[in-house]
Amino acid sequence: MKRKDGARGRGEEVGERFEFLGYRFSRERNLMRKMTKKRFIRKTRAKTSAERHRQILASYWGICKHGHCRHLWNVVTNNDMSFAEKGIKKRDRIKDGQKFFEVEERKLFDLVNLPMTIVDFQKDISTRLGAGRYCVLCEIDGRRFKFITNSINIKDVLDQAAEAEENGNNIFPVTNVIIRRKSIGDGKSMYYFDE
Repeated sequence: MKRKDGARGRGEEVGERFEFLGYRFSRERNLMRKMTKKRFIRKTRAKTSAERHRQILASYWGICKHGHCRHLWNVVTNNDMSFAEKGIKKRDRIKDGQKFFEVEERKLFDLVNLPMTIVDFQKDISTRLGAGRYCVLCEIDGRRFKFITNSINIKDVLDQAAEAEENGNNIFPVTNVIIRRKSIGDGKSMYYFDE
């Protein structure tokens, strides 16, 4: 609360606080009301069925997430609803077990003659242009991109690198790789890694 002389004492906030709809509102933050907090603790510690306990947690999660109550949630529930803080992360794989690179896609034509690092790749993916293509994850100047290719030369080099990795050699990431383009007539081009 604000003192009459306008100065703040230890632990006091600027302006007045008011309670409304289960929260204590102030200029800096919104906290759960004391009675709501006590009820939350009491209900989570009560002996109930697993289904009822889940319902209680879900209802109080709605209250906690709209206020500045993350710490309170973690203390009371032992962080029952957060996967990230339990070390569980999303995998970069899609449902059929293939790798999925969640980065910007660039056309192979735009990456010609640029030095890059090849980080990883996924073979035999299907696109609207056909199946059997390769998705390659690359890095240029600290930014990651992916490109899709059906170039026989690039696919052959990547297959050889994958075989070497399976035999125990550490191949990826490969630095200072440059993709070159060669015209082969009839408006067609051939892409390959420069050696």
